[in-house]
Parts: sequence; C-alpha cells; structure tokens
Amino acid sequence: MSLIVDCFRRLTESPCKNELRGYKVTDVSRTRKFGIACRSLQELKRKACAKLNITNDPEEVNVFLVDGSLIDEEYFHTLEPQTTLILQQPGEKVLSDADILYDALRRVNIDFLVAGDRVAQFLTENLKAKVAVLNSVLNKDDTKTALSTRNEHPEWFADLETNYVTKEAYMHRRCQDRIRGYLYKTIEQIKCSDVYMNDRKARQQLLRAIAFFKIQLKEDHYFGYYFDRSRANTDSTDDETDETDATNLCYEHCPCMLGHISNERYLQSPATDATESAKIEDETDARQLKKPAKAEANDEEPESCPYRVKPRSREEQVAICDNMGEFRCEGRWNMDGCAYGDRHKINPYRSKEELVLFSTWNLDHKIERSRTLVPKLLQISLQDTINEKEIYDCYDNLFTVKNLKLVHIVCHDKGTHK
Repeated sequence: MSLIVDCFRRLTESPCKNELRGYKVTDVSRTRKFGIACRSLQELKRKACAKLNITNDPEEVNVFLVDGSLIDEEYFHTLEPQTTLILQQPGEKVLSDADILYDALRRVNIDFLVAGDRVAQFLTENLKAKVAVLNSVLNKDDTKTALSTRNEHPEWFADLETNYVTKEAYMHRRCQDRIRGYLYKTIEQIKCSDVYMNDRKARQQLLRAIAFFKIQLKEDHYFGYYFDRSRANTDSTDDETDETDATNLCYEHCPCMLGHISNERYLQSPATDATESAKIEDETDARQLKKPAKAEANDEEPESCPYRVKPRSREEQVAICDNMGEFRCEGRWNMDGCAYGDRHKINPYRSKEELVLFSTWNLDHKIERSRTLVPKLLQISLQDTINEKEIYDCYDNLFTVKNLKLVHIVCHDKGTHK
C-alpha cells in the first residue's frame, strides 16, 4: 500500500514543480513588459534576459516582486501564474510601486511635492525654536480681539469644525477636551495595571475612585472655564453676579447642564455632553436589560460614588487668562515663573493664527500623572479603604491648576519631574 501511495505522490507532485507556467517580466525602469513561459527560475532568467536585451550572465541577475521582495528558486515555485517579476542587473536599483508613483507625481507637480517636503522638514527639525519665532512674529493687531461672535469675527472661526457661535464657548470646550484626555488616560492606565486586573478588592476601590472623578468633573464643568475669558478674574464686586448660579452662566455643551440626570445614570451613559441629554433621557439603557442577575467578579459596570462631591463657588471658577484672553507661560514645572518673560505670552482670541499656535501650549503636570499620581492611586487601592482626603488630593493633582501649569512648548519638560 505504501508503494502505491509513494507512486501516486510522485505522479501528482513532481510534474507540478516542472509544469510550464506563464509570468510577466520587466526591467527596473518598468518601460517594457513581456510574457515568459518557463519551468524554473533559471529558465525564466535566461528567457527574460533575451527578451529584455540584458547582456549580463543570468546568474548575475536578480529577480524581484513589485513590492521589492527578492525571489529564490524555492519561493519561485509558490508564485501564481501571471505574476509580474522585475529583473535587476548589477548596480541597478529596484523601485517599488510607491517609488514609481511618487516619481510620476513629482514630474507632474514638482512644486507641490517640494512644498510638502519642506513642510515635513520644518516640522521635524528644531520645532521648538521655530514655534518661538512664529510666536514673536504673529499679527499683533488687537482691533478684533474683543469681538466674540462668529458674525463679528468670521475669519477666526474659518475651517473650525464647530457650531459654536462665540469664541468663549469654543475655548471652554477645548479646555474640557484637554481635561477629558487626562481622565481617559488615567482610566486606561488604571485598567491596564496588574493591580486592577488581578486584585478584585482593589479593582472595586479603583472603580469607585473613577466614578468620583467623573461625577466631580461634571460638577466642576471639566474646568472648561480655565480657557474662557468671560470667567477671568476682575476687580468687580458685583453682588448680583456673585450670587448667580454658575450653572446658569455655562454653555449647552457642558456636562453640568445634565443636573436632571442622576449620577448613576450619568455614569452608565457613554454621553458626556449636555447636547446628548435628550438621548440619555429618551433611550432605554440596553445594557440594563442584558445585565445578569449577579455580576461576575471581572465585570466593569459603573460603580456608585461613595465620596462626597464638592461644589465650587463662583469665585473659584476663574480663567487662567485675563479678560481679553491673553495667556502667559507659567514656566517649567520646577520653576516659580517663566524665564522668557513677555516673550512667552499668547492670545488665541486675537487671531486664527494664534488659536492654532495655542494648541502647542500644554497643561503640564508638576507632579506627573503617569509616573507618580496613578501609581500612588494604585498603591492606596490595596488598602482596606481609601481615605477620602487621599481621593480629593489625587483628583486635584490630576485635573486642577493646583498641579497643572500652562506652559509654552519651549518650557514643557517631557523628562522625569524629579
């Protein structure tokens, strides 16, 4: 029986390797292409050299796929018929399809591509120094700085993907986005930690801490007022303004406007904007319908918040710019002020150019979030209970100007803060 099987294998497999198959061959310039029928790589080289007028010894010629892969005899027999193959003579360079396309575009529109090359070079070489130069030569025309609405200063809103009609509302949201980014990164680091994944009791402590962060941030408007010049500290002592509920002074996009929604519902909802409140109100939470009677140990259902949420008075909700919208660099994390003085100031309310450049300024943690604050939170989660003061301190250091400094890109030290 084994003899019959062996004979059958030889009859079916051996001829297949020597089967005559067709391929397409070209040279490195891709200007000519021929069809070749052959049984082996050596036979392909010999016939292709004759078709392409290559005078080198076929042994000196290499064969490549169009993606740049070098072909040997064994791999050659795995190729599909009609595969395009490139013959390379000694000293020639094989161009990939991307190289060919780039060269074609370059011939059609050399100026456009050169400009792209120069922009890339600008963004990769000594960026901090170049940003400093840009900051010093920006338009200092203040005639439109005090204007607020889209109708008054349309060029400020040009190309912004937003429906906001005032500069203040837009800047309020931009600051909220930065603080949300810190929240998401904190949650991600917590949930990727060994403590969270392996210690169920610590995991529950951490979920409660995350729940508190979300609810307290909702109460604090995600600190959007840090960038909102309408909240700038002034010498005014208008009693009527001081007594006004801060929520009534906020914007439709702010989560503080979701006061009619319970904290439990807010934690369970993926929405974080007041603009989504209608959806939260009207939609049935499908997850509640699917929730098992008894949650398993590794479930990550939103936890209730055991910590008291602290309200902030109107006087505490103050912007870090002046009433015209000018921001000043607060200096490196370990310095009391900026060593560059007036050279490091910016007003994103003045022009679109300064608004774009303001995105390079950072809210920098003096005590680092990833290296210090989150590891400390993971450590205290191993305790039987987390002291409420420790949670408040962690929150303040993660999200408030107690530990955040607005810094120019030159003063942003990304090294270890020790």
